[in-house]
Amino acid sequence: MRILVNGLSARLGGGQTYLRNLLRHVPHDDDWRVFVLAPEGFELTSIPDNVERCQILVNLENPFRRALWEHLNLGELANDLNADLLFSPGGLLPVANLPRKLKTVVTFQNMLPFDHKQRRRYPLGYRRFRDWLLERGLTMAMRRADLIIFISTFAREFIESRLDRLDTRSVVIPHGIDAHLFAGKYRASSCSKSAPKGEYFLYVSFIDSYKSQIEVVRAFARVREQTGTEAMLVLAGAEYGPYGDSLRREIISLGIDDAVQLTGNLPHSELPALYQHARLNLFASCTENCPNILLEMMASGRPALVSNRGPMPEFGGSTVTYFDPEDIDQFVGCWIDLLENPAPGERLAARAVKRISTMGWKYAAETTWGSLEAVVKS
Repeated sequence: MRILVNGLSARLGGGQTYLRNLLRHVPHDDDWRVFVLAPEGFELTSIPDNVERCQILVNLENPFRRALWEHLNLGELANDLNADLLFSPGGLLPVANLPRKLKTVVTFQNMLPFDHKQRRRYPLGYRRFRDWLLERGLTMAMRRADLIIFISTFAREFIESRLDRLDTRSVVIPHGIDAHLFAGKYRASSCSKSAPKGEYFLYVSFIDSYKSQIEVVRAFARVREQTGTEAMLVLAGAEYGPYGDSLRREIISLGIDDAVQLTGNLPHSELPALYQHARLNLFASCTENCPNILLEMMASGRPALVSNRGPMPEFGGSTVTYFDPEDIDQFVGCWIDLLENPAPGERLAARAVKRISTMGWKYAAETTWGSLEAVVKS
């Protein structure tokens, strides 16, 4: 079985985590050969010997150049490799030039292009145009693929309600959790070097409008005023530039620039300690598919204050405290309640670890590769 994996779109944390963990669990079988296209700088470590990286001599950082290259060359590459199946974790397929015998599987990971309310938060320009194109490209790919892998039931139901006559076979396979993130097994003895001294609240996520960091700092300012807490707020993650600039202006206007720390993107190895030593972990996103950050927070053993938007309740169940990320009053009330009544939050945190203790990457990856094998043999 020969599988070509197009991972060229795996350029941020979640997409790279997904691809890396899938490749680490490719079946150790003489009949399996997996060929991988990945961005420059993407490290393929601890992978089986039957996984081979395909070298591309063209700079494909620009998404439009990448799409053109895929349209013109991906089918030819699959043919040269005698591939049985093209797997696209990013969800897109070339519009033409694929060998007729080639089976195709896509993973649906990007909810934002289909969430028109969140798209309207961006000004007219490149970002909105890109998401408009992605919505059409992802739709076309899902209609053409032999199998769609959804990473949450919420996402499958959402897409099936939006796309009429979606007859493609599908399966739900959520993300897994790295074992070292579980506090019960790998409790970090010391805090991350990126953490401030003393207590802190933590929000790990890409800094962007639909992640609601501005709402978080507004709520934090009111929590400080009403409780007198001296805990810092740590916002960890890469940034969408214009929103990051707006966030900094908001922090200064609220007079809390001495109490908010923006760390930028951090190595994944630093996150377990950062989560496990937080007074409270926050997740305020308005739209998600299968939120890696939420799963990592739940594994930390610390209380979590989480957006009530789908699919967060699908994964958090009754083990986290929910709030509406667009209702600052409710957000502040829930935050203060967790500070003034910590025992219930601690009990929920212990239940959260137990809830996701079976969600390892080994199971997620093996189920994914098994689904691809079934497509090839069908």
